[in-house]
Amino acid sequence: MNCKKVLVVDDEKVILKIIAAELEEMGCTVDLSSDGEDAFTKISNEKYDLVVLDVNLPKMNGITVLKKIKEITPDTFVIMMTAYGSINNAVEAMRIGAYDYLTKPFENSELTNKIEEVFKIKDSRKLINKEISNNNSTFIGSSKDMQHIRNKVRKIRNLNTTVLITGESGTGKGVLARLIHYSSNRRKLPFINVNCAVLPENLIESELFGHKKGSFTGAYETQKGKFELAKDGTIFLDEIGTLPLNLQAKLLTVLQDREIQRVGSSKNIPIEARVIAATNKNLEYAVKNKEFREDLYYRLNVINIECPPLKYRKKDLSNLTDFFVKKYNKEFNKSVTSISEDVMELLSSYEWPGNVRELENTIESAIALSESSVLNISDLPSKIKKQSSKLLDKREEAVTTSERFTPLEMQEIITIKNVLEKNNGHRKKSADDLCISRRTLQYKLKKYGL
Repeated sequence: MNCKKVLVVDDEKVILKIIAAELEEMGCTVDLSSDGEDAFTKISNEKYDLVVLDVNLPKMNGITVLKKIKEITPDTFVIMMTAYGSINNAVEAMRIGAYDYLTKPFENSELTNKIEEVFKIKDSRKLINKEISNNNSTFIGSSKDMQHIRNKVRKIRNLNTTVLITGESGTGKGVLARLIHYSSNRRKLPFINVNCAVLPENLIESELFGHKKGSFTGAYETQKGKFELAKDGTIFLDEIGTLPLNLQAKLLTVLQDREIQRVGSSKNIPIEARVIAATNKNLEYAVKNKEFREDLYYRLNVINIECPPLKYRKKDLSNLTDFFVKKYNKEFNKSVTSISEDVMELLSSYEWPGNVRELENTIESAIALSESSVLNISDLPSKIKKQSSKLLDKREEAVTTSERFTPLEMQEIITIKNVLEKNNGHRKKSADDLCISRRTLQYKLKKYGL
């Protein structure tokens, strides 16, 4: 956790000391204030990550201070403290924009748990904002696929509708989910990322829906789940296809009823978060094999956005490569100003099974190893360099082919090859795209030796 700056406001010196000690132990920089006016002065002059604020204060009450915080620095998180029996104040504070509240007296662990929640959300926001503003590489390019995705995001970003993002690993499904959230009217609300594939099966339910103290061994404190932490923002369920069937049923109920129950509790908690899910699995196939619930699939797949593999958007390769070169020049303090024609030809001929993520890793490695201003084949990872011999073979084949056929026939050969590649060799689809019969396509393949 990065060092955070926190202001604690309370007119009881003992409480100030206790909270300050807890925060300092967590590695925070702490300022203290004992009245509303002094707190307002500090807030006007300093930028705080978090304000822990009592409702009842001399000179200016906590609700008024909260309103001023939201006017001056709306992104600052505020945890309110209120005396037992003053629940109306807490409700009013939440309406104005407080993140949460504590009722005095409270356990130190209750406070630290809420503070840790706030810091996790802040760290996530910083990372995501940086990714969206400085590293939004997945959506660089002018290909039709990218234009279609950007247009779709523009249409659906402010809707409450559930979105299912599909595509191979490395195509940018997570970046797309963040793009939808941070370009929407929820951008200042939490974005909670849950990777269903990495959570232990026995903890997934607790992670998603929270748990009540004592509900199972190790449940020493009541904890909010990811749906509660998302509040009115967005919850992103990555790798949804790995969710066990019993939890798929519970998730379906949550999406239908828009409420959850913590593990060990019978209390219904309403949820307002928008749900975005992503998978690299073919869920229709999983449904047929009884590995994924059909009703959940249709509940999730209201709006579908497919992230295309990089091999089908080679038009964007040059822009993506330039982007990564600039990024890692800056990161490694290098000065690569150009890419050799051989490198670009090699990158264009490669299939990129790891998609944009693999391209970025390739350029990162190449820039790190480069010792000149020009990126050469010798700088590339060995896996990519091995393709250079195949490229030479293709060149020789192309020369031989060009000697055998006329320029018009050569153009037809190139067109057929491109369409076959687009359709993964499927001849019926390729024939349809070429507006010829399958028999005619078979004849041309034989004629040209394809």
